Amino acid sequence: MPEHHSIIIIGAGLSGLYAAWQLHEQNDVILLEAQSRIGGRILSPKIGEQKNSNIDLGPAWCWPQLQPRLQRLSQKLNLKTFNQYTHGDMLYEISPDNIQRYGGQSSHNQSFRFIGGCESIINALSNDINESIIHTNTQVVSIDQNSNRIKAISHGEEKHYSADQIILALPLRILEQNINFTPALNANLIQQCKDTPTWMAGHCKIIFSYDNPFWRDQNLSGEVFSRYGPMSEIYDGSPENEEVFALTSFVGLSAQQRLQIKSEQLITACKAQLLRLFGEDSQNIKDIVVKDWSVDNHTSTELDISTPAHHPQLSENTSRSLANGNIVLAGTETAIEHGGYLEGALESAELALSLLGKNQSITLD
Repeated sequence: MPEHHSIIIIGAGLSGLYAAWQLHEQNDVILLEAQSRIGGRILSPKIGEQKNSNIDLGPAWCWPQLQPRLQRLSQKLNLKTFNQYTHGDMLYEISPDNIQRYGGQSSHNQSFRFIGGCESIINALSNDINESIIHTNTQVVSIDQNSNRIKAISHGEEKHYSADQIILALPLRILEQNINFTPALNANLIQQCKDTPTWMAGHCKIIFSYDNPFWRDQNLSGEVFSRYGPMSEIYDGSPENEEVFALTSFVGLSAQQRLQIKSEQLITACKAQLLRLFGEDSQNIKDIVVKDWSVDNHTSTELDISTPAHHPQLSENTSRSLANGNIVLAGTETAIEHGGYLEGALESAELALSLLGKNQSITLD
């Protein structure tokens, strides 16, 4: 007999974890996650020895005035933020011989980052949940929509589950590609899954860490926009405690272009760009951290590599329920207003809970 639960959530990114956090005190709920870690595209490793010396390899910014759910959750969990460093001039690289310097207000003047990185949200939510609820290394491979039975592979062995209700908190392309549904998903939903890009899937972030913030000494904010590359955007990614300093970059090459070059070649080209932009001090690198989401098979599909990236936007009229309404979609790609953002992950989880008759929203004590 399968292991039965009232509610099974598939995917332990922010959306799935938030749904579990909302439900766990009053419901028999478990969370199945294919990876060995939770957090999904939220990934914030430490680059220093002290507490909160984290950098963000996934989403990094929040905007309290525009993201009310995230703001309320941060207050509920007692999470702290700090202003993105924007003091000084920014650089605009048109070509290697044409690098322009601009003063004035930064585009990130109203951006904030979490102390301890965005992973602090994941840690706070998971710390409130009994660890027995979260099952990592558990890859769901099939779902029977008639019986709500789930087959998964956990540590090389088949596991069978059943549930009264199921929340699918996965990027739509990953869901369509990795899970076999019986009966099959309808053609319209399959096409919608294929048409909805996975946010971050095509991106590559590279972080260069330093003992000293040499750019600040040059009255530079660290913010760079480049039409030449290979890094198209750079900003000051230093943790709040400033034990270590960092420049965080987005690589402007497409996922397909990155596949054609070796990682060593990419790093060499990035270091040459830093030399052009900032001078010799930029070569005194303490460490380099690379996260190419396009080669992460829990995030990216072939469609994400071969098609242009844009913010996901699932229509309000698109059904987010499967079968008889007891299987529902969540994940930031399914949000109505904030697709691709942390706020969208929370929005979609609240919508999924509402569809299951488990109306929940963040309330402050």
